[in-house]
Amino acid sequence: MSLLASEVGLKQSSLYYYFPNRDAVVAALVAQANVVPLELIDGIIADGGSAAASVYRFVRWRRRGPVRAAVRPFNEIHRVATRDRERFAAYWRERGRLERRLASLLVKGIEVGEFVSSDARLTALTILSNDEGVQKLVPRRLHPPVHVRSEESLAALVVGGLLGDGRPGRRCRG
Repeated sequence: MSLLASEVGLKQSSLYYYFPNRDAVVAALVAQANVVPLELIDGIIADGGSAAASVYRFVRWRRRGPVRAAVRPFNEIHRVATRDRERFAAYWRERGRLERRLASLLVKGIEVGEFVSSDARLTALTILSNDEGVQKLVPRRLHPPVHVRSEESLAALVVGGLLGDGRPGRRCRG
């Protein structure tokens, strides 16, 4: 709690005013983990546009600014939520909505031939997992540190891997 208080610029006693213990802090973080990404994807879907542009925007902007700050400790949050699925059932419902909304963008792209044919749910899970992995590794855990614009690199990699040749139902051969 003292480290957390220091990180957010509060005295430890002030932090205890808002949260009685460490578990309460963790529960609050888990409760908010999907809120910003859901708002982001809902806004992208409402704006319309191509599936490729929408997926690119989601991956790129999820890694920037307030979205990145909101999900920075995501790997730990996900671990905590996994350990107690019943307590954090709301997290899993929101996570499911996020996956379904991303999958709907993928289905849209597949249907119009913009993306190669794939299992949209598995692809959505892969995109989210890749993003979360990059959050964990880049740049602070790699030695020597990598200084890249990881949000743009990841978004380009994701969308580039999904792009089809304009023929509906094209399968990726490898």
